[in-house]
Amino acid sequence: MPHEPLRLLGFSLVMLGLACAPAEREPRLNLVVVNVDTLRADHLPFYGYARDTAPFLGGLAKESLVFEAARANSSFTRESVASLLTGRLPSRVGRSGWNAAPLVGNHLGPLLRQAGYRTAFLSNTVMLKHPGFTQGFDLVQHLPARWDLSGAGPKLTARALAFLDAGEEPFGLYLHYLDPHAPYAPSAEQLARLGARPTPEPLLLYDDVLPRLAPLLDAGFGPGEPRYENLVSRYDAEIAEVDAALAALFAGLEERGLSDRTLVVVTADHGEEFLEHGYLEHGWTLYEEVLRVPLLLWAPRHLAAARVSAPVSQIDLLPTLATLLGLPADGDDFDGAPLVERGEAMWRAAPPARPQIAELLIGRRSVLRSVVQDGWKYVAIHRDVPAEAREARDAAGPSQEPWPRAPVREQLFQLEVDPEEQRDVLAEHPERAAALARSLPTLPAQPTAPPAPEPAAPLSEVERERLRKLGYL
Repeated sequence: MPHEPLRLLGFSLVMLGLACAPAEREPRLNLVVVNVDTLRADHLPFYGYARDTAPFLGGLAKESLVFEAARANSSFTRESVASLLTGRLPSRVGRSGWNAAPLVGNHLGPLLRQAGYRTAFLSNTVMLKHPGFTQGFDLVQHLPARWDLSGAGPKLTARALAFLDAGEEPFGLYLHYLDPHAPYAPSAEQLARLGARPTPEPLLLYDDVLPRLAPLLDAGFGPGEPRYENLVSRYDAEIAEVDAALAALFAGLEERGLSDRTLVVVTADHGEEFLEHGYLEHGWTLYEEVLRVPLLLWAPRHLAAARVSAPVSQIDLLPTLATLLGLPADGDDFDGAPLVERGEAMWRAAPPARPQIAELLIGRRSVLRSVVQDGWKYVAIHRDVPAEAREARDAAGPSQEPWPRAPVREQLFQLEVDPEEQRDVLAEHPERAAALARSLPTLPAQPTAPPAPEPAAPLSEVERERLRKLGYL
């Protein structure tokens, strides 16, 4: 990134040196990357949530390196996952926007393969079917026949454990759990465990709420209203169901004697809005409720447990994995930087002081960029669909229209005193906003991309209908 001197020769040399050293000193760590769709950090108890939505992860956090201020680099799945897999911002992964896919630069799959790992990419969503996401993985499976249904986490866990049983170490595994993404249809048992109040007419987010949000708001729908609280409770209960699926995954690692030599990462592609800024869902804005995600690194015999308050981004994950695992990566190719360093006995946290940048580049729907630094957050809005106009779903489709190079609107928030971003202080601090704006890389002229390595499989009409029900078409 031209705005920051991250690509130092020393970093590249460290990457190359680590690529050889671990195999000579000790066996390589196995890797499991768990990416949970639509999981807000602030709905987890170890990030301060009152409900015990994740008892297993709460216990795991005590043994993990936990980043308390981790942010996704987009609020849209394809862009976010592309950044996670490449260590690059959405505008630099190769294809951005609605059809985002990682097509250039380092990529987790090929790097693991080059380092001798047996690899698998297993997911509960068809959003990642483009071959750019799955390049370098030996086994690729998008599991559910009805992927828009809730409750598929146990099936994904079972398939992951079957992969572990089918071959040798070292292995590298990417797992994408769809819950707690809408439709929020958890089991009655999980709802009861969380003390959720039943409602006679529960609302479905995409079928009932978003198509008639304005009249619902006029009728009192919102915090404290039973149907709203039921919606949030069902979201929370799906978090609890994923937590149980992850508990089974870790139990499987323990039963196979793999725990001591496996690094597990738990994170999310983005969060979810619940009317904090007048709307629900994700992929429309870059507010904190859709950017703040969990980030845990667990390898108790190799990585010192700690809670880290310094802000970090998901583009830092691949450089971190390259450092920890000795992957043959070109450090100059990353927009992120490693979050760890080698201590006397174990790896320890060492996050760099640098801005956190996010981008949402969905054609005619939402083109926004944000930067967080020193407790301030600047948002550049190049194209926006106001909350009251988002019910027109044709505004959500793909587009190759050129977008404005200069923002049509800007915002500035002081997160330390206004963490919920309710007071725009741009008029009071224009110099601060201008300085943060200079941290942003140059925006491409339009959402063009190089050709894909091979064409993505076309969606069937059934798949298209399911995408529509999930709000994607």
